[in-house]
Amino acid sequence: METLFSTSTKPGQVLCLNGIRVLSINWVVLGHSYLFSFSFMGGFSYLQTELLKRRNFMVILNGFPSVDSFFALSGFLVTYLLLKQLAKRGGLTPLQWIAFYVHRYLRLTIPYLVAMLIEGWLYRFVMTGPRAQQVTTTAASAHQMCEKYWYTNLLYINNFVPWKGNEACLGQGWYLANDMQFFLIAPIFIVLLFGKPLIGLIGTVGATMCSAITAAVITAYYHLGPASNADSNQDEFWLLYNKPWIRISPYLVGILGAGSTGNGEEKITAGVKALPEWLKVMCATPIWAVTAAVQYGVVFGLYDDVQGVMEHQKSASEIDSVSYQSLAKIAWSLSLTVQILLCQCGLGGFINSLLSWSGWQILSRLTYSVFLLHIGLITVLAGQMRHPLSLNPDFEFGVLYLGILAISYLSAAVLYLTVEQPVANIEGLTYRKNR
Repeated sequence: METLFSTSTKPGQVLCLNGIRVLSINWVVLGHSYLFSFSFMGGFSYLQTELLKRRNFMVILNGFPSVDSFFALSGFLVTYLLLKQLAKRGGLTPLQWIAFYVHRYLRLTIPYLVAMLIEGWLYRFVMTGPRAQQVTTTAASAHQMCEKYWYTNLLYINNFVPWKGNEACLGQGWYLANDMQFFLIAPIFIVLLFGKPLIGLIGTVGATMCSAITAAVITAYYHLGPASNADSNQDEFWLLYNKPWIRISPYLVGILGAGSTGNGEEKITAGVKALPEWLKVMCATPIWAVTAAVQYGVVFGLYDDVQGVMEHQKSASEIDSVSYQSLAKIAWSLSLTVQILLCQCGLGGFINSLLSWSGWQILSRLTYSVFLLHIGLITVLAGQMRHPLSLNPDFEFGVLYLGILAISYLSAAVLYLTVEQPVANIEGLTYRKNR
């Protein structure tokens, strides 16, 4: 309990990551709350006639950048920490590399396994509402898929097996598969950036470009839309959405961001600190404005395309589709990474103060468990609902979302205290000996 509520910090921590992590998972829960609520509780008429016409609803309908934020954060953090280890030791021994991977696998997999057991087996027995039949069928299907494909989750290959991903155990597990696969190859880029910076830079940028080109080619060949929310082709998920060669670009951008400062972080921060305040504002404001504008374009730029698909069944142009699929992830993650670097070097201003608030540390420890549990909790809630959400949807969905968010964090705290933290404590004893 003390560990969960601790707000102590250590030198060198990038505190703004805590706020970004919490806001990103809240965004993920928001999107899933609407998606599953409409799926199980009705409201499609209101969705099509009212909500989709609102430009601000793109925050929910096109919330996919929230996932790219996590990939960018993951790439940034693993690079930041590993570069410090490499600078300190000059390299890692084979035993230390083994510990590096085992540490990651155990920390992720044991809570993941518990979540699979809960969602794949337990939830179908606790739903008794009028919609329980519909939802229980979905939960029973999840149970069957976990019985059939549980090993793919534990091996982190569930974004390949099953190939189309519509029979996966724990649907959100596709993200963990990608993240683990990226983690496996990340040291290749990080070690190159440390030892041979130019080669590392060329290799990482080249891999990012290859990912973008691959997305463009697949989009053009299969005539896909710019995103699943602006595309009637249901194959977009398994062709693009959950495949590592498409999703790796934000992770690589995060690696580049953390690697860009090298070992000169303290010198850069000291240099910025010495600048007069007015010069800091003049330097930082345009960068913040440009990155925020890019992020706005990524989220809201598909509004007209969504309207075309929903109202006229008219797909976006191939140029729009190819451009968005290939560049949007890079644009979002690059903007986010630049913002992190601004906060890190002292040019974050009040935004850095907000994102570095000590309270985010507590919630950020729960984000992994929230990610694992929230979809199952939404499914259970849907089965218990006694009426459709169609009388005053804006108010009802607002209350529903806040309730789901609260329950998700409370459940996450239980999982954290009973599984995640004890595993970390036990495993950490061995890991620290081999660091």
